[in-house]
Amino acid sequence: MNKDIEEKVEKIIDFLTEAEPDESLPKTDAIFVFGHYDLRIAEQAAGLYFGGKAPKIILTGRSGKIHKIPANFESEAEYFADFLKKKGVPECDLILEEESTNSLENVLFGMKKAASFGFFPRSLILCAMPPLLRRSRATFKKQFPEIKVFGSAFPLGKEEWQTPARISRILGEIDRLREYAEKGDIVPTQIPLSIRRFYNEVRHLETESPSGRM
Repeated sequence: MNKDIEEKVEKIIDFLTEAEPDESLPKTDAIFVFGHYDLRIAEQAAGLYFGGKAPKIILTGRSGKIHKIPANFESEAEYFADFLKKKGVPECDLILEEESTNSLENVLFGMKKAASFGFFPRSLILCAMPPLLRRSRATFKKQFPEIKVFGSAFPLGKEEWQTPARISRILGEIDRLREYAEKGDIVPTQIPLSIRRFYNEVRHLETESPSGRM
């Protein structure tokens, strides 16, 4: 892949990964975890919990269209909960929401489940796949503007998002920031001119390359 394109993709990923350094995160009411199959998200949440950043963890997510979690688990929330309990997180500190299938539902259903336990957090640290954090935060800012949200991201391998399929996913995330704001799901996001330019250049090369190679 063209080195220049790799650098532009990295810049787009950096923009999408809206997170604070873990050491600068304040203590919050809970850690809010967006469902996925990648256990690095749950591991990040465990580190924050044992680092004293929050006393509760809200786990959300049923499963994607393609069931990528082990077959013995019914939901992504259950899969992450099993991992966290093995790490030593007490079950009483976990709140599981197991019906959501997208980010908006993660937020709405997750907060509804917390409320059913009489838990109404005013501050949250969000854990998700790093390039999804900006949209995750924008969703909370729209749906629950009274809640203070922060982001926490595990480090991505430099090459793991440089495949054609994942580059397409990254470019689609920029599109979703606009589309979901128009739908009213998230607050509008100001995209810097440099990121727009990188997006247009990478998208142009992507559409020019029928083989999927850039």
